Amino acid sequence: MNLDIMFLTKLFPKEYENEIVKKIKTNNQAAANTFQWNLINGFDDNKCGTIKIINYLPIDSYPNGYEDRIIKRFVFHHTNKYETEDINVGFNNTRYIKRIVNYHSIKKEVKKWVCEKNINEKIIISYTADINFLKICRYAKKINSKIKTCCVIADLPQYITASDLHGLRKIYSDYITHKSVSLYKYIDKFVLLTEQMAEKVGENPDYIVIEGIYSSCFIEEYKEFDYLKEKKYVLYSGTLNYKFGIKKLIDAFSLVDENIYLVVCGAGPAAAELKTSKNDKIIFLGEVCREKVLYLQKNAAVLVNPRENNEEFTKYSFPSKLMEYLGAGVPVVTYKLDGIPDEYDEFFRYVPDGSVKSLASEIMNVCRMSDQERFFIGQKGKSFVCNNKNYIYQTNKILRFLTKKNK
Repeated sequence: MNLDIMFLTKLFPKEYENEIVKKIKTNNQAAANTFQWNLINGFDDNKCGTIKIINYLPIDSYPNGYEDRIIKRFVFHHTNKYETEDINVGFNNTRYIKRIVNYHSIKKEVKKWVCEKNINEKIIISYTADINFLKICRYAKKINSKIKTCCVIADLPQYITASDLHGLRKIYSDYITHKSVSLYKYIDKFVLLTEQMAEKVGENPDYIVIEGIYSSCFIEEYKEFDYLKEKKYVLYSGTLNYKFGIKKLIDAFSLVDENIYLVVCGAGPAAAELKTSKNDKIIFLGEVCREKVLYLQKNAAVLVNPRENNEEFTKYSFPSKLMEYLGAGVPVVTYKLDGIPDEYDEFFRYVPDGSVKSLASEIMNVCRMSDQERFFIGQKGKSFVCNNKNYIYQTNKILRFLTKKNK
């Protein structure tokens, strides 16, 4: 392929990642960062052509969310070949100002690329339905109608707005969401994580569903967790939001056998309850870096996702942790969410109903299996994602879709 791709991203440039993460006070977008790098690495390894990244740091506003008020523009490179210069745009990181003004910072970087004459097919890929990225797609098509636009939507904007917003903040958030949706008409193709998401991106959209991307990596040993090797533990890693079922998981561990422990990694509203829990079977580790989380996943007896299928947003989401869980080679206990395709059914252990007792029972059923039985179940799921959902296969699927003629 000889494509000329501009990728609008919200990731951590690798050369600066450690520095950026240290300054983050809230909302570390680790899963989204991993997903975007999987896309980039897959595009490169599939030799799609030229990729230029225009990046906007995925950080919350100064001073509560991030240490710096002014983010400086800098150049980085997504490969060691240094074939193209990727740009991290500079912006004012003050609440509201950042969203209104910073579109122009991105537009300035994109303008030259849009106007360049090139024999290769030009494609702009936007990660997420960010209003500024969608406005850039509109701007690009007005200048050059031959440019193809694509939006990768991991979460629909109307379902990621904080539910506890009130007053002017909620009005503003609702406006931004409505405006983003109105800009879908400037997108030629969509990459979605569930089939049901297509209902929300316009009439008869041209789309492809990929659920997520699995990428293997070397997992180090961490001696700080040696004390867990003697314990049979269940692991939950992710956002500690009550609407994702963490309370039910905590309650379930009042019913499980004495020799089974719950290890929890993450941050969120439920962290305070976990810190003060008097249940000796619950081990709360707080926020842990991704490399250590992968180590803990690999050594768990069971991995659990307690999000129930009881809200509308579950149709429009495929939790990224499920792909990561399967890749760990460990049995996964979860609920059958509407966003999970049937092809995954043989690889998950589904909780039959919404009771605390059922969740505890399914966890115990897996823990009581022999090591050999659990190994067989885990390896079956790992083989599935390694062969069918790996980063090269999934991005090749996307590239073939992008080069296919529109409907």
